[in-house]
Amino acid sequence: MFFYCSYKWIILAFLLISFQAKFKKHIEKKNINKIIFIKNINHYQKKIIEQKNKFTILIDPGHGGKDPGSIGHTGLQEKEITLKIAIRLKKLLDNNKLFQAVLTRNNDSYLSLKKRRNFLKYRNVNLLVSIHVDSSQQPYVSGTSIWIISNNRMHREINNFIKNTKEKIYFSKNIKDAFKNNQNNIYLKKTILDLQLHSFQAIEIDLSRYIFQEFKKVVKIKKIQPNYASLSILSSINTPSILIETGFITNFEEERKLRTISYQKKVANAIYIALKNYFQNKSTSNA
Repeated sequence: MFFYCSYKWIILAFLLISFQAKFKKHIEKKNINKIIFIKNINHYQKKIIEQKNKFTILIDPGHGGKDPGSIGHTGLQEKEITLKIAIRLKKLLDNNKLFQAVLTRNNDSYLSLKKRRNFLKYRNVNLLVSIHVDSSQQPYVSGTSIWIISNNRMHREINNFIKNTKEKIYFSKNIKDAFKNNQNNIYLKKTILDLQLHSFQAIEIDLSRYIFQEFKKVVKIKKIQPNYASLSILSSINTPSILIETGFITNFEEERKLRTISYQKKVANAIYIALKNYFQNKSTSNA
């Protein structure tokens, strides 16, 4: 009986030692992968600053066509304001040799979220800026805000991409080559995309600071830090993305301002200056 029990414990000890050895090897491999690819992933942030070509900014005016978005007390529709601000922002960016701006829509047309996201899936875009107008059941709530994607939503998108081997998405050359050379290594793919996610978040948070710095000069700010949410328009795994709420259409005072050309110009100009300062300053610091 004693021999039988001892024999069982010997087997269990052997299995435990084997598991620890495999686990250690797995961790070492994980760390090696991180060391190898962290330079490539972190290089993305420098790449969008240092590249010689123009920075492509995709501007997405929220809603449109049969989708009016939020509606103010006097009937002002969100889709009208987002388009006007987006067009003004595009003109400002296009007049700067650093940028090339693209609109997801340039008129009062309906565009599904899937089509909006396809702009990012298949194109080399450096940044998505989605323009919206906020609303609330409390009419006294006001101010601009910025939104970025939540970790949970982005991890879900990454997992869905890894499972769906047929989905084609535009990636930088470094990531494309890594995927090609490790087609069957799911763990490695996820590690690469997780590292890229952290790089994107750093860009989005840093850029938000620049936008808030300009907004506080000309408009009211609801919250000085970016909010996190599971928003489909922000969930592309190959492009850093931010959503800007330019004011509350359900607030009487802000609805009045949102309707005016002067307020639309202030908002568009503040976003433009923030983008210009961000890319120029990062370019100088990385030189």
